[in-house]
Amino acid sequence: MTRPPEVNEAQVRTARLSLHVLRSRPDRPEGRVLLLGGSNFDLRLKRNFLESELARRFEILTYEPRGIGRSERPDGAWSMEDYARDADALMAAAGWDSADVLGESFGGMTALHLAHRFPHRVARLAVASAAAGGAGGSSADIAHLLEMPRRKGAAEALMLLDAANVALRDGDPDAFAARLDARLAFETAFADPALVSGGYRRLLAARAAHDVWDALPRIAQETLVITGSRDRQAPPEAQAAMARRLPNAEHWVYDCGHGVAFATAQPMRELCARWAGPGSGERVQHG
Repeated sequence: MTRPPEVNEAQVRTARLSLHVLRSRPDRPEGRVLLLGGSNFDLRLKRNFLESELARRFEILTYEPRGIGRSERPDGAWSMEDYARDADALMAAAGWDSADVLGESFGGMTALHLAHRFPHRVARLAVASAAAGGAGGSSADIAHLLEMPRRKGAAEALMLLDAANVALRDGDPDAFAARLDARLAFETAFADPALVSGGYRRLLAARAAHDVWDALPRIAQETLVITGSRDRQAPPEAQAAMARRLPNAEHWVYDCGHGVAFATAQPMRELCARWAGPGSGERVQHG
């Protein structure tokens, strides 16, 4: 039986800021992966990736982005380039010259900027539940949800995350209410410190300006674009447009909503199979 990976967490001071970092390592890692999580990637609450095949097979370096959880909140306005530079600085602090990079949602946006600005850091790239912005289409701006009454905002978030939640709300109100209660519990725990401190709002302001569309033809790394067909936050058509514009991309589509990478075992199982061996260059439709 495979032992669970060794997991270590610590505050890491980089050349730019202090980040709360998690590193996991199986007994015999098949490579290194920098994992860039979404806008609410608070490692007190988001740990399901540790149960995935990715963690069982690869050494993972990940962290709470600036403004979230226990990572620092530098003064001034932030941009997506700041988030890319933070990732570069952490890799330098960790002694990683390069790695395969998996970014999900907001982390997918960061991964695209990292690959564009610091191509030497990114061996292979996977972008899940994220769009390129600009002329190719953008992920929904979710900052307005913070201005709604908490329960209404959480309900709207659920329906953006997965079209199946719209059908659940209309067809089984009790089941939807239970899902909504779970979402509210997550948001309550997430709010302190990310929302209380203002860090989450500043992150969302940077996210709203995300646009790497014109740079996509210059991102030459082998890339996987991983899409949930029921995603209403990062429109599947925008993700498909990004995959077509990237010069060396495959587009994998699964019957899932937002957060497709770790929603089921299949995406990471197939990602690990690809990254453990040579790429075929095919475009694949899943599910």
